[in-house]
Amino acid sequence: MARCEDDLLGVVLDWARGHLAEEITVDLLARRTLMSPRSFARRFRATTGTTPHAWLLGQRLAAAEALLEDSDAPVEEVAWLVGFGTAAGLREQFARRRGVSPRAYRQTFRAAGGQQSSSVGTTSVQLHRHWPGAGGMRGDEAGVEAGLGQPA
Repeated sequence: MARCEDDLLGVVLDWARGHLAEEITVDLLARRTLMSPRSFARRFRATTGTTPHAWLLGQRLAAAEALLEDSDAPVEEVAWLVGFGTAAGLREQFARRRGVSPRAYRQTFRAAGGQQSSSVGTTSVQLHRHWPGAGGMRGDEAGVEAGLGQPA
């Protein structure tokens, strides 16, 4: 995904990319930009063309793809590392947005690329695994649109 040209939002988006395993809400992102949640949501949409929830979901799916491509981590661990919380949540969103299961994606990617897998530690995805409050989005929150006080 292209980098954000808005300096104020760019910093918070970079932060969010590095903290995908955590619960990230519109309120949290707004506080990091020193804006009200409502102003943040409007500016976010005007700048990125999408909602905070949709953007965060896309980032989590992209990070999951990178981990599935570059590691042997079980789907459960991938889900936790990127903030879906459970393998079921990752599978549901992956199937809905990508049309395949995470396992099928991994198998297809490896078959097409002929790549051998590596350990989780060598992947380019930078996530804070042991950050306090890690756990991310629960499966039942995955479809919730961003709003005041709701998961992003």
